[in-house]
Amino acid sequence: MKAAWIPVASVALLALAACGGGGKSGTSYPAKPTVQGPLVDGSDPARGVWLFRPAGKPKRVVIFFHGQGGAEEATPANHRDWIDHMVKQGAVVIYPRYEQEYAAAVLDSAIAGVRTAEHRLKEPHLPVFALGYSRGGALAVEYAAAAPGNGVPVPSIVESVNTVTFGEQDHPTNLKPLRHNTTVALIVSDQDQLGRLGAGGLLKRLKAAGFPGTNVELNIAYSHGSFTADHLAPLELSPMARKTYWAPTDVLLKKLSA
Repeated sequence: MKAAWIPVASVALLALAACGGGGKSGTSYPAKPTVQGPLVDGSDPARGVWLFRPAGKPKRVVIFFHGQGGAEEATPANHRDWIDHMVKQGAVVIYPRYEQEYAAAVLDSAIAGVRTAEHRLKEPHLPVFALGYSRGGALAVEYAAAAPGNGVPVPSIVESVNTVTFGEQDHPTNLKPLRHNTTVALIVSDQDQLGRLGAGGLLKRLKAAGFPGTNVELNIAYSHGSFTADHLAPLELSPMARKTYWAPTDVLLKKLSA
């Protein structure tokens, strides 16, 4: 559903409470999906990135911002099935490491990783989608605001799943440069208190930055039967988890094709 600024936070809380092919001449593409990484320009491993490519000509770029979870979460391991799913649909997936263990300042490292992947990719005209989970949910929005001024790919759609309020925790990121034609979509799980608070805080930041509420989409992930939509549910691989988190993401992704 679309959000309007004055009621959106209240609506969210009320809803939760109620609840090798060819290509252009001279361009070749891999015949099967490939992955490279971690790729690092320089000596700081936190600036590393993984680059996933689909078979054939790609349709879009997804920049995947992981959550805060230590050394394993900083690799694609916990999200590999979701990444592979998007790659099968023709997406290039860029997965910036941005930290090895917890770090407060991460946005610059994330931008550096994306820049490294972009230089390897050499596909400047592909549409861009930013997807973030937990801390990465806020970081995806912050990246979208910072990207135009840093010469890195600018997302036209951002999706934040079970987000927190701040991704960059060293200092607040200015969200005013976030382009007003960007779609910002949030998925909030009905049993995720952290995500409820985080979504409310992020929405307040967007409103304070003057971002139009008409470009915000709010989706509630509901628990059902044995499936509990909590903070860690997007990491599950059950059919219900895929329907709850992957399916709405697929709808957004289909809006972006080269």
